[in-house]
Amino acid sequence: MIKLPIFLKPKKEYNLIRLGKNNDGGYLVSENSIKNSNKLISMGIKNDWSFERDFCKKNKNIKIYLYDNTLNFIFLI
Repeated sequence: MIKLPIFLKPKKEYNLIRLGKNNDGGYLVSENSIKNSNKLISMGIKNDWSFERDFCKKNKNIKIYLYDNTLNFIFLI
């Protein structure tokens, strides 16, 4: 087991939940951050918007702005 250097260890405990798929599409986020957010800006979604979908399930009032320069009209169809 790899030990985390002391300077990287959090000073407080946070109630984190995982949103999105395992691998690159998923992230750990504080439940308070989700609850207290009113906008989510996402850059570079490509073909995986599982994080944004899960975020929206947890906060129904969130406005999500998705940006990705690799998407085109053909991909979206």
